Amino acid sequence: MSEAPYAALSALLWAGLLTAARAGRERLAEPTSLTDLLALGLACAKLGSVVAEDRVTVFLRRPFADGPAAVQPAGDGWRRAVGELVTCPHCVSLWAAGALGAAQLARPRETRLVTRVFAAYALADAARSVLARVR
Repeated sequence: MSEAPYAALSALLWAGLLTAARAGRERLAEPTSLTDLLALGLACAKLGSVVAEDRVTVFLRRPFADGPAAVQPAGDGWRRAVGELVTCPHCVSLWAAGALGAAQLARPRETRLVTRVFAAYALADAARSVLARVR
């Protein structure tokens, strides 16, 4: 198994982050609030599970994964590497954090809305779990 596709995906992530940081360097000096950081963390965790596990996003995984819910990485090379990425909630969360962080530099207001929506979804999901256990 070649590690080249995995190295290329990592390079793509870092190149994107560094490009965004360079393009938005004026905004990098702005402080990040704890609230924004917590919302980003919750949003990325939820995005990771939605993309990697939810039935509604099977169309995203299907080109790279097999099985009824397309959660088993398939193929070799690039297809396998991307399949492992899109079926791993932890991995998708990292990419979501990078994308939202970069978007925050370019379009902070719009990105804050997206982040808050997914953070609220994560909190609602946690609340449903707690309420289900209490009942």
